[in-house]
Amino acid sequence: MRPLARVLADRCQVVIWDRRNTGSSDVHFGGERSEQEVCADDIAELVRQLGIAPSYLGGGSAGCRVSLMAAACHPEVVRGLVLFMASGGPYASQNLGYQYHVPFIHAAQAGGMEAVAETPFFSELIAKNPGNRTRLLALDPKEFIRTMQRWNETFYYRLEMPLIGCTKDDLRSIRAPTLLFHGNDDHHSREVSDAVSQLLPEVQQAELPWGYEEWIEISNGRVLDATPARELLPRLAGPFADFIARTEAHLQAARAGT
Repeated sequence: MRPLARVLADRCQVVIWDRRNTGSSDVHFGGERSEQEVCADDIAELVRQLGIAPSYLGGGSAGCRVSLMAAACHPEVVRGLVLFMASGGPYASQNLGYQYHVPFIHAAQAGGMEAVAETPFFSELIAKNPGNRTRLLALDPKEFIRTMQRWNETFYYRLEMPLIGCTKDDLRSIRAPTLLFHGNDDHHSREVSDAVSQLLPEVQQAELPWGYEEWIEISNGRVLDATPARELLPRLAGPFADFIARTEAHLQAARAGT
C-alpha cells in the first residue's frame, strides 16, 4: 500500500496503518468480538486520536472489509470510502479463512506458542516488532486456539453475508459516499462487488486498472518478471483522488445550498 499512498499524498493527506497482528503493529488476541470488528474499532479510534475525523477510509481485500465495518459501526468518523477487492463468496470464505487461521491452530496444537512464533507469518511480525515474541509466548495456547477458531467462524460462508464479516444490514446502514472497484479474481469476484454495491445506498462503481491475468501472474508467481503488485496499486491513486475531489465539491455545494 505504501507506493499507492505516496502517489495519493500528492493530492491528499494520507495516513497508512498496520492493523493489529500485521506489519509492525503489536500482536493482540482475545475478547469476544471478531477480528474485523476489533480492527474497525481500532481505525475509528486512530482517526479520533489523530484529530482527522471524519476521514476517507480506503483499502483492498481485508482493508476493504475493515473500512466497511468501520463505516457501519462508527459512521461519525467516516466521510467517504475508496475500496477495491471486496472479498466474499464460498471459495474466498473457505480459502481465506483457512489461510488466516488454521495453520496457526495446527502449530499451537503441535508445539505451543513457540511453534506459532516460528511460523513464517509470525516470524516476520517478530522481525519487524521484536516485542511480539514476548507477547506471543505469554499467551495460553488453548486460549489462542479458541480465539483462532472463533475468528475463523467469521469466514464461514453465509447467504446473509455477501462480504466476509459484513451482513446485508451492515452494508445497508452505511451512508458514506463510496467508490468501489469491481473485483476480477477468484477471491474478489465481480459478483461480490456487485452484491455489495447493490446494498450500499450511495456508491459509484469502477473497473480495476489491471486485468485478471495480470494480477494472477503476480499473486501466484507464475511469471517471474511480471509487474510487481507495488507497481499496480498506484494506478488507483488518480481515481481515488478524483472521487474524493468530486465528493468534497458536492458536499461543499450542498452546504452552500442550505
